[in-house]
Amino acid sequence: MDESPELLTQLLKVVVGYTWFFETCDDEVLEDDTALEQMENAAHLLGRLTETDKQRLIAALEELAATETNEQEREFIQSFASAMGLTETEDD
Repeated sequence: MDESPELLTQLLKVVVGYTWFFETCDDEVLEDDTALEQMENAAHLLGRLTETDKQRLIAALEELAATETNEQEREFIQSFASAMGLTETEDD
């Protein structure tokens, strides 16, 4: 696949949007266990990326967060890499 920053940005918006939904939806809309399962699946798939691709993804997340005007969504994007296991935390 040719290099396409716009493709990466749009796909990242989709992934973040869906995980935001799973994180914030009411349990009347989606059962908590199902939401957690989907979040874990997303983390698993993203965890299979090479270290180089993880770093590209993290950089793209930083750019996306910088343009987000909704504070809650911006904070979610800023914590996304850590929540998905793409970065090491002090607890690791």
